[in-house]
Parts: sequence; structure tokens; C-alpha cells
Amino acid sequence: MKHSSSTSSLQRVFATVALFLLPFPALNFGVSFTIADVFLVVAVVLNAPRLLQLQGFQIPFLCALPLFVLSTLFDPDGGMVELIQVFYIWGFVLPFGWVAFVGLPVRRIVVVVLASAATNSLIAVGQGAGYLPELGNQRVIVFNSGFSRAAGLCLKCNSLVMSLTPCLLLIPWLRKIGTRIGVLLVMILGLLAAVSKSIIFAVPGVLWYLWHEPRRRQVAVWMVLLGLGWTLASEGASGVTDLWYRFGDLVTKRADRLEDSIDNRLALIDVSMHYASDVLLLGYGPAGAHARVSEMTNNTVHVYYLGVILAGGLPAAMMCFLGMGMVVHGLWKQRQRHVAAYVLAHLLALTVMTALLVSFQALPVLVGAAVLARATQPAPSELPRLAWSPHASPLTWSSPR
Repeated sequence: MKHSSSTSSLQRVFATVALFLLPFPALNFGVSFTIADVFLVVAVVLNAPRLLQLQGFQIPFLCALPLFVLSTLFDPDGGMVELIQVFYIWGFVLPFGWVAFVGLPVRRIVVVVLASAATNSLIAVGQGAGYLPELGNQRVIVFNSGFSRAAGLCLKCNSLVMSLTPCLLLIPWLRKIGTRIGVLLVMILGLLAAVSKSIIFAVPGVLWYLWHEPRRRQVAVWMVLLGLGWTLASEGASGVTDLWYRFGDLVTKRADRLEDSIDNRLALIDVSMHYASDVLLLGYGPAGAHARVSEMTNNTVHVYYLGVILAGGLPAAMMCFLGMGMVVHGLWKQRQRHVAAYVLAHLLALTVMTALLVSFQALPVLVGAAVLARATQPAPSELPRLAWSPHASPLTWSSPR
């Protein structure tokens, strides 16, 4: 009994650490396998009995796996590394990664996810202002204005926005208004530090939070006051104008390039759609899809769903998307509205992201699947107990009331 209890406690520790570190793909071993993946694998193994309890949303993921594998095997541009990555993401992370978190209470999951997002945001703000350096193979874009596009502990600026965007919808779970305001302010600063056009997908999350916030006016006032106070404390009274000027100059430069960026993305989508007609059964594989698109555009497709279709084929992609949709539908049906919106916001943010064989892109789906599995598991039945009554025989049984 003690051994089982200690194993369960250890499993929860590994699951909590994995949950906190998964949004930090910059902390890796030089490849797409990150430090968080180590804790994720161990947490799943320690909760191995749950692997036998198959959930409905797992079936589409498992059906898609052979098609992803075959597409990779037939890919002349791929190799063993891509094959291992495909097995890990499509055969382990998406179908079974949720097992690591199913033993955690929902509130703890939410708190850890938000703590991780706040940490990522603070690091991004430090990078954007020039106080913190980039890490490893990160891509922090430096502008002459003195303000950088920050990536936090993600690989790129867009990845940071994708990571933070869905977390806004979990803020209503926090009990104290001061905590909610603080987390919201920090995450908004992190989103602004990325200076990404995809920040538009964060607007519904902010509106969702304000809609569910009982003290909306108080939150708005505190956000303004805290924002001014933080700026004054970090830059000084004379530095506020300078910081605003540098940030405004950066936003102006990004806006000037908006039309070119849209044209480039439309060209990438057009090329991807041209190849999509050839993947009605199997795809080109991850490396093959990248090679074909980059051959014509010197870039890769920035739409996650098109990338998955090209890599694995239309049937595999549709089954994968079906599994994700089943998680969202199941959460909404179980009245886990905030978590369902969290997963849905992530799926919307993926529309401007490249499909990568990294686990952090699947984190919200894993969290949603774990919450759904907890919500749908049958309540443990209590055995009848022997109750004594002065008017009953000593052997009379009664059910618990």
C-alpha cells in the first residue's frame, strides 16, 4: 500500500513538472525532444494502468498513426530521425500523453498552466527590453529601435503567441481577483513583447475573460494602474516615453510589412493547396512536405492543418482533427466550458503556425483530454456497510445514505 502511494505521489510530481515545462521547447537537447518530454514519458509510464482504459477520442489518433508512419517511410527526403519523431508525436503524445495529467485535480492543472504562461511572458518581456539573452536555437528578432521581438522560452515569436493565447481563457478559474488581474497583465505584456500579427487570436481570449469576470470595471482600472506602475518602476519617469516610442516604432515597422506578410502567406497556402490534391491517401512525410513547399517558396507552410495534410495525407489528417474535435465537444458536453474554450482557442491559433514534430503544440489537447477523462470516469461505488441498530439483528446490512 505504501509503495502504491509513493508511486502515485511521484507520478504527480513528474506530471506537474512536465505540465510546467512543456510550453518551453527552447529547453531542449539540441533536437525536438525537450527536457519536458523526459518528465512526460516518465509520468505516463508511472500511470501505466490508465493506458488500458481506452477513451473514445483516442481511436482517431491511433487510426491515423499507421498512415503517418507509412507516409514517412515512403518519404525519400526523410530518415530515421523523422520516423522516430512521427512515432513519438502521433503514436505516443497525442493518443496517450493525457495519461500523465489525468491524476491531477483540474484546478491544479489550471494553476500550473497559468504559472508556466506567466513565467514565459516575464522572460519574453525581459528579452524584448534587452535584459535577457536568447537561448539555444531560439530566434529572437532584433530591430534597430532597441526593442526586440521576443520568444520567451519558445522557439519563435509566433510560438510564444500560440502558447499564451489559449491560457487567457483559463484565468476565470483563479479565485482571487488580484491574482486574476496580475496574471492577465503579465500575459498581455508577454503577447505584446512578441510583436506578432497572430496576436489577433488573443483578443477573443481577453473578451472571454472579461465576460466572465464579475468585477470588470475594477479589473480595467487595475490593469491601467499596474501597467503604469510597472513601467515607471522599470524605466523611470523619463524612460516611459522612450520605451513607448521604441515599442511604437517597432509596431509601425511591423504594420508596414503587413501587406507583404499576407501576400507571402497566401502564396504559401496556394502552393500547399496545389500539392494537397496528391495526398488523398498518403502524404509526403514531414521532410518531403517541407522540401516541396520550400522548393517553390523558400519557406514552409504557416498553416498547421495544411502542414499535417501534406505530411500525413488527407485521411490521417482528418482523423487527427476528428480526435481534437471530440475532445472539445466532450468537454463542452461535460460543462467544462473554460477548458473547452482553452482547447478551441489553441486550435484556432494553430491556423497561423507551422506543423512541427514537437510536443508543446499538443499541450492544450492533452490537458483537455485529461480533464475530459476525469469528468467522464465513473464515480467509485461504495460497498454496503454493516450498520448497527438497537431494533435490528447484529447481522443486518444497510446501504449508505
